[in-house]
Amino acid sequence: MAGEKPRNHERLLKLQDELRSLIAQADYLRAQIDVVNATIQDLAAGLEVLDYLKKYGEGRTVLVPIGAGNFIKAKVEKVDTVIMGVGGRLSVEASIDDARKMMEERIRILEQLRLDLLRKLEEVNRKINEILPEVERLAREEQAQQQ
Repeated sequence: MAGEKPRNHERLLKLQDELRSLIAQADYLRAQIDVVNATIQDLAAGLEVLDYLKKYGEGRTVLVPIGAGNFIKAKVEKVDTVIMGVGGRLSVEASIDDARKMMEERIRILEQLRLDLLRKLEEVNRKINEILPEVERLAREEQAQQQ
């Protein structure tokens, strides 16, 4: 019995470390999922704007965001092309239809990434749920031995 106490204590410490690591991983994955969701929503909103501008935009006055919740009024002259950021501070000019296709493809890729992240999160949560009862049991035993 005397040798079992240190082994249980060591096992408890090891499992607690593993549990902390898994919880940190779960938090990180949730944060990544939130970023992906926000980007998907931003792209979806962009698609709505493209559709609206293509249908009704030419000649309309719109509010253009200039940062920090501030806007200026601007008149839309042409709606046949879009300037799109493609990464690395690089932008390209594309037709509205091509821009729409590129945005839809980005959404598709991000949705796949979100699914992968959700699967990883599910696996981490499964491991947490496997370890937690053992940690609780060992902690109760250790506390009972100390009393």
